[in-house]
Amino acid sequence: MIGPLLATVLGPLLLAALCLLQPRARLAPWCAAAGGALTLAVGAAALLDFMLHPGADFRLVERIDWSPFYGASLAVGVDAVAASMLVLSGLIALVATVAAWREDRSPRTFHALALALLAAINGVFTAQDFLLFYVSWEVLLVPMLLLIGLYGGSQRRYAALKFFVFTLAGSVLMLLLLLLLWQAAPAGSKTFDLQQLTAQWQVWRDTPFLGGTLAGFGFFAVLIACLVKLPAVPLHTWLPHAHVQAPTAVSVLLAGVLLKLSVYGLYRIALPLFPTAAIAWGPALGALGLLGILWGAWVALGQRDLKRLVAYASVSHMGFCLLALANLTPAGATASVVQALAHGLSSPLLFLLVGVVYDRAHHRDVDGFGGLAQPMPRYAWLLLFGALAGCGLPGLGGFVGEFLSLASGFGAGAPFPAFSAAATLAVVLSAGYLLWTVQRVAYGPLRHAEQAAFPDIDRRELLATLPLVALLLLLGLYPGPLATALRACSEALLHHVHGARS
Repeated sequence: MIGPLLATVLGPLLLAALCLLQPRARLAPWCAAAGGALTLAVGAAALLDFMLHPGADFRLVERIDWSPFYGASLAVGVDAVAASMLVLSGLIALVATVAAWREDRSPRTFHALALALLAAINGVFTAQDFLLFYVSWEVLLVPMLLLIGLYGGSQRRYAALKFFVFTLAGSVLMLLLLLLLWQAAPAGSKTFDLQQLTAQWQVWRDTPFLGGTLAGFGFFAVLIACLVKLPAVPLHTWLPHAHVQAPTAVSVLLAGVLLKLSVYGLYRIALPLFPTAAIAWGPALGALGLLGILWGAWVALGQRDLKRLVAYASVSHMGFCLLALANLTPAGATASVVQALAHGLSSPLLFLLVGVVYDRAHHRDVDGFGGLAQPMPRYAWLLLFGALAGCGLPGLGGFVGEFLSLASGFGAGAPFPAFSAAATLAVVLSAGYLLWTVQRVAYGPLRHAEQAAFPDIDRRELLATLPLVALLLLLGLYPGPLATALRACSEALLHHVHGARS
């Protein structure tokens, strides 16, 4: 019998098929909404369980043997980190569906592709089998490629191809790693089960090939795949093109969920399976995180296209996740996940708000706006809120993520506090480019007379944005239960990592 976690993978696939087969195009967004709601409900129930009963164990575990000879199975389960990511996945899928509710270019195909993407993302977040993780990781490239390539802007094919080539090339080494792991395992004990691989690595660590060469290669293989998706500088160049060309709903999915796969991959695969290599790579990861934080913020300052500005802001904000995780402390690992979740709320909110003015003005040039608070007062308040969340105003989710990330660099056992000290400069830069943009877009005199007739944000747009606003407030004012649930997982992970070198 299929349990709730497998339902989050198989359910969206069935709904995608229903989208394509049913004759009424107007039912397609309802199918997509059902897939997001199913994911959100299962994730929320699991996360609530971890908040009420914290622990590092995996729950809702399901297993269907696929091939005993190859050691592969359809195994799923969630800890608090995976449950929180599943909540984010379902929520952002719902928000993106509302944003694309009026999509009139082959709407059945659009929502079917979005559901297929959701199924693959859920497969990554729930996988307890390395092969299932890898297959889901790669399969999600196809619907995203098609969503950008079919529904994007004038340069959509170039942007889609660049996204596909970068992310596919980044994962090639992970496929080789899977083959090497299977080949290195003794006959009769072949497995891709992640918990068994983690345990076996402790046994194999004294073997020259398994504990040395393969460990170093394995960590590097997973790291490259994750750094491309993060995206880390200098592997980030695909992201601005993808965002600029993608329709608003696809940008919401990309920023809200797809980038979080990188943090999750490091947390679930790289650190548990290759702990000694993770320790050796710690300073390099911290340096890459700092580079992304400062470079992304600096480049965002010079952007005139609203979408490119938010895209480079994402490069900067995701750098905090990498910097915090590189500390290899429980506080850093917890902060990395909290920052990923906070960015998963604030960045989609900004992309939705960019989409609102693009629908009215048909351009995204910062200098082509001005004084929109006069015809669109509700929109101006939401834009200001999104900017304040992005630049880390206390009381909002962005502050919690960034503060915990920076504070983890100064805690006991943190290896490079200088990196965190330097990263604080980005807080000033982010306030500069976000608030300056709000001032030019929403305030001052109207620069163009035709913009006086722009309608204010409507009910559908409010339905997409207000849940993100509410959760940013909730995370900013009451982060304790979430942080406590995540802390148990982080402590167990880092105990394993540091125990590997003893």
